[in-house]
Amino acid sequence: MKHILCALMEPNEEILRPIYEYGREHNWQIERCGRQIPGHWSGDGIISDYLELPDFAAVMDFKSTPTVSRLLPPRENIRTIRPDTQQIAGMIVDYFMDKGFTRFATAASKIFPEDIDGKPRDVLMAVQHELESRELQLFSCLWEGWLPRADWNDYHKRRKLLRRFFSEIPRPFALILSASTVLPIIYRTLEELGLRVPEEVSVLCNTDDWNVTENAMVPTSYVSGEFPVLGRKLPELLDRMMAGEKIPEEPIYVTPSSIISRRSTDSLAVTDFRLAKAVGFFLQNYMNFIGVEDAARIAGVSRGMLIRLFQQQFGKGPRRFLQEIRMNQIRHLLDGTELPLSEVARRVGYGSDMALSLAFKRETGMAPGAYRMLRRHAPQKHDPA
Repeated sequence: MKHILCALMEPNEEILRPIYEYGREHNWQIERCGRQIPGHWSGDGIISDYLELPDFAAVMDFKSTPTVSRLLPPRENIRTIRPDTQQIAGMIVDYFMDKGFTRFATAASKIFPEDIDGKPRDVLMAVQHELESRELQLFSCLWEGWLPRADWNDYHKRRKLLRRFFSEIPRPFALILSASTVLPIIYRTLEELGLRVPEEVSVLCNTDDWNVTENAMVPTSYVSGEFPVLGRKLPELLDRMMAGEKIPEEPIYVTPSSIISRRSTDSLAVTDFRLAKAVGFFLQNYMNFIGVEDAARIAGVSRGMLIRLFQQQFGKGPRRFLQEIRMNQIRHLLDGTELPLSEVARRVGYGSDMALSLAFKRETGMAPGAYRMLRRHAPQKHDPA
């Protein structure tokens, strides 16, 4: 039996379940803790998320204990599996810009400014960089930057700060949240201000904690797929390290599969009513056998006019727009279910599993089955992903 320390500052069911399942299958005794590691702990390996090096001072012979972390850079006994914040930021910004949004905001305790291995540590910093590259701005409310230290945990003062912040942003705007823990105070504040969700504020949370997002005051759109993959790959990589395999020091990056949209927090900020009709038609009917001509008919314009409207607003044609909606849903179904390809095809508007496979391979460069396998297993030496 191997003794594994699971030291997580932010434990999540979607991460913990596959870790415990792997441990049960491989005869591991998993010991959980938060940031406070038991003094003189010793064992065979460590799985951690955001603990810093000083936090491991309590571990006996830490430098010789294989450790997989979501934060620490690779070195000696440490290997890293972390989110690709740049790709996540691109997904989030594309999601909102495809709905016509040009104003973006966030609220958090703080934004970590540092990079790790050339990528922002904090997804909000990555979002800020992504928006700047498109000549757009992220309005930020950061209570650890705007309030005295003694007031950081003062709920009343946080709400007062948020009320002032939200009341000053022109509507409609997209609100991007990096943690589900802030949802209650956010929705409470928006309700106090009389701001309507989603008509005036469209909300997206970068989390797989669907228990929170689905049961919030307003069921909330969220980024999906990262945590289950982390939960599978963290123990697999640790097992290889404990077996003595020489693991390359390059970090392994994990990305979400899709964005799960909830109508309760999802809206359009498209001013042209013809374009809004076409976009809404695609979003609500992508699972059916529809095309550009159908959207043009709904919008009351010619096919050529609809193409021009899409190009002017989004920089892409309506066919590409519909394709991206479908690919988002395909990735979600491949990643989060065991549905056969024929059923996946039926749910996203493709006539057959062959048609889906060809389209998916053109889009991603890999077959759907290979994508599923890659999401479920830690990359081996021959797999650079």
